[in-house]
Amino acid sequence: MERSIAIVSGEASGDLYGADLANTLKARYPQTRIGGVGGARMGESGVKIWQDSRLWGSIGVIEAFKVAPRVIYAMQVVKRQLKRQAIDLLIPIDFGAFNVPLCRWTKRQGLPVLYYIPPGSWRRDRQGKDLPFITDCIATPFPWSAEILQRMGANAHWVGHPLTQLSRPTETKAAFCDRFGLDPDRPIIGILPGSRRHEVRHLTPAFARACEQLHRKKPEVQFVLSVMPHFSPDFVQALWQSQSNLLVPMETRSIQNMIAHTDALLCCSGTATLEAALLNTPMLISYRGSSLMTMEYHLRKRRLSVSYIGLPNLILERKLCPEFLQEEVQPKVLCGLLLELLDKQEAYQTQMEGFAEIRALLGNKKSSWEVTELIDQMFLGGEE
Repeated sequence: MERSIAIVSGEASGDLYGADLANTLKARYPQTRIGGVGGARMGESGVKIWQDSRLWGSIGVIEAFKVAPRVIYAMQVVKRQLKRQAIDLLIPIDFGAFNVPLCRWTKRQGLPVLYYIPPGSWRRDRQGKDLPFITDCIATPFPWSAEILQRMGANAHWVGHPLTQLSRPTETKAAFCDRFGLDPDRPIIGILPGSRRHEVRHLTPAFARACEQLHRKKPEVQFVLSVMPHFSPDFVQALWQSQSNLLVPMETRSIQNMIAHTDALLCCSGTATLEAALLNTPMLISYRGSSLMTMEYHLRKRRLSVSYIGLPNLILERKLCPEFLQEEVQPKVLCGLLLELLDKQEAYQTQMEGFAEIRALLGNKKSSWEVTELIDQMFLGGEE
């Protein structure tokens, strides 16, 4: 049976999960036609990309205004495609600011919706109040999310987190080090300044200064800087060199190998923090934007109900990994804490124990396969 499915993601993590799901769907149902919104990974997996989402990412009201015209235009494109393509099922992935309004519209058109990884699913106190009414089925990565949604009346299922399967290195440490000319016997710091342009612009110089200080205190330490595929290496290198004379190799491929084979991370808040936890790499988590974003944060912080910014801390409901937000991102502080992690002091051991808790909580389900089971059972009548 030929199936026509739309997958709509909005950020780098959703692109990764969408590609994984598309590959599983294609393997199980070779006749499936898949279109939607995503980035390079979804495109490589055979999804026909209606709109490229790689430059949409934003946090906060001010940054959201900058990408609003692109997002508004994309919404109109997606609606037109859903009407024209005779889609059997819409699968939105996270990205609630776009996907929740899209789901409302889609349900009014009578098109089934399976929400994969609903926004804010990591919350233990609540889930999106609209989700039971704008979906036919919800596939969530956290068991407590499924329980809350079920009590709200949603047809919700815990399918496991895709990163438990996807966060695995594809090369040995020796091969990784050889690729960058690194000494595998010396400590290596991984630097991940984010996947959104404003994150990279403001975190890269701060991380560069922290690494300069660390190099002066511990000259044997080596560094690798992550550059997401949608950024020019020259753009990131210029930001780095504005604050540091260190010659640092840049990882432009998947970050799993970099995370797995480094001894500690300077990491922007986001999906990479959970990948690091699953790969047992200790980290310092930071978020920093423009001065306008700092002002916005101070104006709104009393209304913000989020206690932490890093997924490991959110999942465990405690500060397992140190966090630094806006002006708290101070190179001297980062340098001192990196030294503690490299020396495997108490902070290192605490993170290792917490990471084991996270792995136990998330289980080992293959989420993309679980989602295809839901599609087969609930929407497509079980026909092969």
